[in-house]
Amino acid sequence: MAVTNKTTKASTGTRRRRSATPAPDRDLYLRMFHTMALHRAVEDRMTSMYRQGELLGSFYSGNWHEAIAVGTAAALRDSDFLAPLHRDLGAHLWRGMDPREVMASFMGKATAPTGGRDGTLHYGRLDLNIYNPPSHIPDNYPVATGGAFAFKYRGEDGVALAYCGDGSTGAGDFHEALNIAAVLELPCIFIVENNQYSYSTPLRLTSRSKDFATKAIAYGMPGEKVDGIDVVAVYEATSRAVDLARSGGGPSLIEATTMRMHGHAEHDPADYVPTELHAEWAKRDPVDVFAARLQELEFATADDIAKVKAEVRQLAIDARKQVLADPMAEPDDLEARVYAN
Repeated sequence: MAVTNKTTKASTGTRRRRSATPAPDRDLYLRMFHTMALHRAVEDRMTSMYRQGELLGSFYSGNWHEAIAVGTAAALRDSDFLAPLHRDLGAHLWRGMDPREVMASFMGKATAPTGGRDGTLHYGRLDLNIYNPPSHIPDNYPVATGGAFAFKYRGEDGVALAYCGDGSTGAGDFHEALNIAAVLELPCIFIVENNQYSYSTPLRLTSRSKDFATKAIAYGMPGEKVDGIDVVAVYEATSRAVDLARSGGGPSLIEATTMRMHGHAEHDPADYVPTELHAEWAKRDPVDVFAARLQELEFATADDIAKVKAEVRQLAIDARKQVLADPMAEPDDLEARVYAN
């Protein structure tokens, strides 16, 4: 099962989007590729760290989600509010988070963004306008709705963007966030990462809708379905939603389709996924697909691509060496940076 390059849209018919495709931006494309490659390299290194027993808990990989994480983040300003999830490492990296900080979070080190107080995937940074990802999904949706309300209340042209998985669309937070954002016409963008499985539950058992983008119609907002393997398609769809939100047009829903190529986490063997489904999606690696496009555009040569991959691999290796030497959190620091003690 593979998606095509065609994009389907669901719209209320009351708002029209720009259809013009901008000319390729070489510097933007190269930065997006570097960040996607770094996303993959860091997670590959952390998968090895998990298997070697170097992480304190499990590890949640975003393999095949790189184009979604990077393409969406690249369409925002650094001042916009971002509410990512555990598959969205590339969004953190785009904003400037150091891979060492991410590894430190999974190891309980004092150098983690939370100072070692909260482990595994909870590594947001408010100074980068990144909300700390919660384990309960999609709790970040109403938070992003609140962020969008703050922008509108203050008369600012900021945008809030949040992610969730396909399974999370059945949760009450999903409905409440979209409904409030639509009613108040908030500058909020909701990304649904459709990776075919909600933990071990396939799509056919989580929703009767033909897709998730069409759910936007019920809320009175535009919805768009995009190929989540194609970072340019993701970037362009998000840019259209950002332009609409920033101009006062209200929220949008974007469904980005991909495949979860690892288990829900590394402790999950994902033996419930048909072998042929994995094999079909394996033919479309988002990092390699974009690398081929860069070469077609003559933005990079095969040697350039190889150099980037070697560079980010070394960055991941160096980050691991650094974080292994970092100190653990100190117990006597327990009451610092809390609301009350």
